[in-house]
Amino acid sequence: MARSRTVIVAGAGIGGLAAALVLAKAGFRVVLCERAAKIETIGAGIQLSPNATRALAALGVLQRLRERAVEARSLKVCDGKTGAVIVEAPLNAASADGAPWLLAARADLQQELYLAAVDHPDIELELGTTITDFAAHPRGVTAHSSRPGKGKEQNGIALIAADGLWSGIRTRLHPDAKPVFHNLVAWRAVLQASQVPAPFSEPAVRLWLGPGGHLVHYPVAGGARINVVAIFADQWRSEDWNAAADTKSLAPAFARWAAAPRAVLSAVGEFRRWALHDLPPLARWGRGALTLLGDAAHPMLPFLAQGAAAAIEDALVLGRHLKGASDAPTALRAYESERRSRTGRLQTAARSTGLYYRLSGPFAFARNVALRTMGGGGLIKRNEWIYDYDAGSARR
Repeated sequence: MARSRTVIVAGAGIGGLAAALVLAKAGFRVVLCERAAKIETIGAGIQLSPNATRALAALGVLQRLRERAVEARSLKVCDGKTGAVIVEAPLNAASADGAPWLLAARADLQQELYLAAVDHPDIELELGTTITDFAAHPRGVTAHSSRPGKGKEQNGIALIAADGLWSGIRTRLHPDAKPVFHNLVAWRAVLQASQVPAPFSEPAVRLWLGPGGHLVHYPVAGGARINVVAIFADQWRSEDWNAAADTKSLAPAFARWAAAPRAVLSAVGEFRRWALHDLPPLARWGRGALTLLGDAAHPMLPFLAQGAAAAIEDALVLGRHLKGASDAPTALRAYESERRSRTGRLQTAARSTGLYYRLSGPFAFARNVALRTMGGGGLIKRNEWIYDYDAGSARR
């Protein structure tokens, strides 16, 4: 490896923080640049399936997060029109090695990663800093950054772009790769558990498939709160994933739904919303001493709840390839080669799952019959390729 041991990471979201931790533990000095002036804690929930919690254990943050999360026992897929349970899958048996399926507040996960990062002596976090330009050269990469009042130049052996769906670095590398809007909008809210019927505080994910869209909700924050997400067809589009939205605008979409899911919606005072985009799998991610990570590399629709998990997996695989490598560009290409097939498969599967959720009429009836026939165990088995993955050891 070059004499420098500095790696520059753009973006301090979940993927960027995880990458910084992995690289610092591998012996690198990490300069972590985040364009926001402070780390925002967005009020939302996140599902962490066994592949994600296995990776968080390798990062050393799982145990503390577990203290504030809910360990999911089951997934209940319900008919949004009749209120009946179609199939129930046991999530506490989703992994053979005991890795848990956690339901957490996204802010809690980000907080644990942030605290671990700022506590590490080899991670330098620069807030309010945007990578504005970069150049690869034989010794690595030079990145130019700006912050209010001044600019800065950083040299490192590699630049990792973890700057999200609207990545400026990806745009420079792949100007023709544009995020695709799917005419779908996700509406998000967090309720106090006391605001919904008592059964909805059980440690379960409830997925309602109904006319015009779907609704998912589950407890977070140790069971004190309920995360709610509704996804419906909508032409509204924005790059903001935290835009305010009036509940009254969503109510007509639920007019033909059963009383139970409507009770959840009626408890919400205000939603936040974001327009759903993804990107067709890229044939290549980076070049030279530059690469992409997380949503910058493989943004995906949320129907498999794997966006954050995939970013954390990326971080572990990246660290595994860079540690001890004699040549950073070669290590980055090996990282990309290992990750592209899995993340591309996740992107494609998320798209098809979203279509499956949105079936209507006789097709929805046939889907429900197929789910009942498959059973809960079959539903989990169908996604074993997701949950059994171990990014730390490349176990498939």
